[in-house]
Amino acid sequence: MTKRGGTLQSKIKRWLDECRLAFSGTILATRNRSFVLGFTIAFIFFGVLMNLLASSSAALNLFWVTDFGGKLDLIWHAFIGIFGIGRNFWDWLLLFVVTLLQSILIGLVVLVWQKRRRSKKAQVAASAANANNIQHASIAAGLAVLGSGCPTCGTTLLMPLLGTLFSTSSYMLASVVSGLLTALAIILALWSIKRLGNDAYAMIISEKYQRRKAQTEPKQEKTL
Repeated sequence: MTKRGGTLQSKIKRWLDECRLAFSGTILATRNRSFVLGFTIAFIFFGVLMNLLASSSAALNLFWVTDFGGKLDLIWHAFIGIFGIGRNFWDWLLLFVVTLLQSILIGLVVLVWQKRRRSKKAQVAASAANANNIQHASIAAGLAVLGSGCPTCGTTLLMPLLGTLFSTSSYMLASVVSGLLTALAIILALWSIKRLGNDAYAMIISEKYQRRKAQTEPKQEKTL
């Protein structure tokens, strides 16, 4: 019993340590230009998309039939909706968290992909790992988009589909399915961020060590 308890405790401690390192790696990544660029583009694009989908597919349908000025107006309102303007607080909070996590994930994918490309020795393994990271980010984004909608007003992207399959309780079912997909998207994004954050931390610290080593070696040679 003690052994099982000790093993469980050590696993929890190791998991918490990995989370701490992933958080540190993400903080360090914010100082990198590649991360900032990937994060910013993903935050704007994904945030606008999620807010356009907040009223099911109605906004997208309107987007394709309206004129250029109407398109710009829809995009602008979707953009300011990222920051909660004109949105219900709880709906906005959920979409903002999903958008923020997805943007961090994309930023880390870009950063890790760039740093792995510089390592020619592990180029084959890096290509496979990068493809795996992109796949996880795409799945998380897909789940978030499918689960997007307005929970408080009962509209989701799945509502038209489920409405054709179920004549009764389609609103309730759509809300439940939407919530499950959004929860899965958040869980997958957090898991991927944890893994990529650890990779980013190891790479950034390794690069710093190599730079310091390269700076100190010439000084040591001069003293000799």
